[in-house]
Amino acid sequence: MMDDAKTVTEQVLAGSAIAEVLDDLATLRLEVFREYPYLYEGRREDELIYLGAYAKEPDACVIIAYDGLEVIGAATGMPLVQEDAQLRDACAGTTTPLDEIYYVGELLFRPAYRNYGLGRKLLARLERHISSLGRYRALTCATVERPDVHPLRPPGYIPITRFLARTGFVRLPGASTSFMWREIDGVKRDHPMQFWIKELV
Repeated sequence: MMDDAKTVTEQVLAGSAIAEVLDDLATLRLEVFREYPYLYEGRREDELIYLGAYAKEPDACVIIAYDGLEVIGAATGMPLVQEDAQLRDACAGTTTPLDEIYYVGELLFRPAYRNYGLGRKLLARLERHISSLGRYRALTCATVERPDVHPLRPPGYIPITRFLARTGFVRLPGASTSFMWREIDGVKRDHPMQFWIKELV
């Protein structure tokens, strides 16, 4: 359990500066995404290839949260038009032009640092950075859809959708896609993903 949220510091990185933290970010993703609801059995080499795209995109942003020297959380994002075609196509029916939408890739914390308000803090920091760019009108993100009766759903599990609703995101009707990945039992499965959107003030 974390003793004091004030011990957590943040570092905002953009464009090529993101290359400095790719290894730490890959480690965090591999650890956190093994948990429910993703149950993702990833490979470091694939993570580094995926994350390397952030360092090549000038408007990409990564916010790393530290407790001392330890990386304990992160928020990432890049312009939607620079993301995978599946993500772009899913949002093609929105009223906001795709080149004015910024995709939030992830908001992750190690278990001991959750439920202390750090998610809101990092998201707000990310929003300020995106707004400062002056080119984006909305944020979007995608959440994996799991049935409430999934056998690996932990007792007392709180879905990320509750956090999204409390921070101003709304579900985008009809905006969905699916991605296949290997789960922790070694089986590759297709996973439906639902999109959410938030207008930037």
